[in-house]
Amino acid sequence: MKPSSVYTPKLAVIAIVTSIVSLDPSTLAQAPAQEDVIMRAAVDETARAMTDLSLDDLPKPYYLQIRVLERKTTQLIASYGGLVRADHNHSRAAESRIHVGSYELDNTNFGQRFGFGGPLPLDNDYNAIRHALWLVLDQDYKRAVQTLTAKQAYLKEKNVTDRPADFVPGKAVTVIQPRKTFSFDEAKMTETLKRLSARFNDHPRIQNANVTFVAGIETIWLINSEGSRQRTSDFGGMLKIDAEVQAEDGMRLFDGRTYLCESISELPPVDKILQDIDALCEKLIAQTKAEPLEQFTGPVLFEAKAAGAAFHALLADRVAAIAVPIGARWRSPSLEKKLGLRLLPRSFEVYDDPRPKRFGGKLLAGAYEFDDEGVPASRVSIIESGKLKNLVAGRAPTRKVTGSTGHGRNGGFGDAHATVGCVYINDTDGVPAEELRGELLEAARDEGLEYALRITAMSGGGFTQLGVPIYAYKVHAEDGREEPVRGLQFQSISDRALKHIIAAGNEPKVYNSISNISTSVIAPAVLFEELDLSKLKEEFDKLPIIPAPSQRKP
Repeated sequence: MKPSSVYTPKLAVIAIVTSIVSLDPSTLAQAPAQEDVIMRAAVDETARAMTDLSLDDLPKPYYLQIRVLERKTTQLIASYGGLVRADHNHSRAAESRIHVGSYELDNTNFGQRFGFGGPLPLDNDYNAIRHALWLVLDQDYKRAVQTLTAKQAYLKEKNVTDRPADFVPGKAVTVIQPRKTFSFDEAKMTETLKRLSARFNDHPRIQNANVTFVAGIETIWLINSEGSRQRTSDFGGMLKIDAEVQAEDGMRLFDGRTYLCESISELPPVDKILQDIDALCEKLIAQTKAEPLEQFTGPVLFEAKAAGAAFHALLADRVAAIAVPIGARWRSPSLEKKLGLRLLPRSFEVYDDPRPKRFGGKLLAGAYEFDDEGVPASRVSIIESGKLKNLVAGRAPTRKVTGSTGHGRNGGFGDAHATVGCVYINDTDGVPAEELRGELLEAARDEGLEYALRITAMSGGGFTQLGVPIYAYKVHAEDGREEPVRGLQFQSISDRALKHIIAAGNEPKVYNSISNISTSVIAPAVLFEELDLSKLKEEFDKLPIIPAPSQRKP
């Protein structure tokens, strides 16, 4: 079957390391045509399990999913001119998801469940693969019926009646993509990494720095009892630079650069990356001289990339319909209770669409075509005229959301849960950068403040907790003069702060959050009326006793 025109790499091939994207097409060679032994073994074992899996008078499965992940990865790490790590990995594993009972009441959404799985042979031996799948399904079924029995007893004892269904039916989806292979000149890449990492010797104030190249391929088979038959394949590479410096008071500061690409040729030339390293080091070292700030309360301007990080923490993690297991003591971070209410200024629109793989020429780490439940990804309008209208969803319904939008993901193995892919934020009243800066100064004057804050980069955060500013600046209300500050962290902040965005820019940029479940936020700069920041509560190590070797004169 020909891939859809909206096919996009998931950028999540190497989940245990980071997200990646495809390598140079000239290095690709489609795997030779051959029978897909894994597909055949999984289909056959699914049919047998649906018919034969039973235990005493307990129910048989009503739904079964097998998901096989095969990964081939290479990771190279260099530091200060030397290669410190070279890893090559090839793994194949299977996970089952067995539901017993009915869509209304089954063994899921009770307690803490992680998908049951195990390794598969790397050889394409039909009998060996079926044997491994048989063991996985047998163990998962036994656990499923035990869980259902315990759940039924709990519901009876606690007299729980007001609850949503446990699962929603899905449509059969068939897509068979070619299995990809990749190759690259590892010796040449190693020499490139060594050359790039050696550049840090020219910046002796930098205490620790690494240059990492990750490349790999992930092929996923998904077979379920509803008739879905899927094989998808992603391939990719990524170059990442990390640097750390220590201020005179011991505070550690971090920054880095990440280059995602669809082909090796898309990576910047080595000379350009060397220039980026120099600029990174100079900026990071200059930040060590910034004034530590004790406390600040007032208007804060997040430049576009920092705004993406802020929206990721305050909004993106919370606009998913997350089913809370029965008996769970934790509270869902979802904003489901605020459906229909205003969260943002009336000029804001927010939607999620994982299908496009680029925005403004930049790759989106959260892009994908099918979620981990085999459902095609779709666009979801989340906020309209400032009001929360919809949530992204997987196949586990909640009280107010009952249908999947193709957003059920798990980042590898385990039960899938609803999560955003690529969140687009737009202010229809957005203004140019200079006008936004003027709004910042005016807001500071209105509050009688000497200065406001401007933040250009932040570390990651999540679930209502903003990250730590990497680069922050006092912007003096009187003349717009700026001076850097450091050592700040945000105080507790709620979603109510989103209503108090004074203004936004009109040039959205991409913020990629790269993890096991990667996401992207495309947002403009935003100006908050008032936020609270205070000094980092940390004790810092003293500076090294002797200088780095590169600082010593021969």
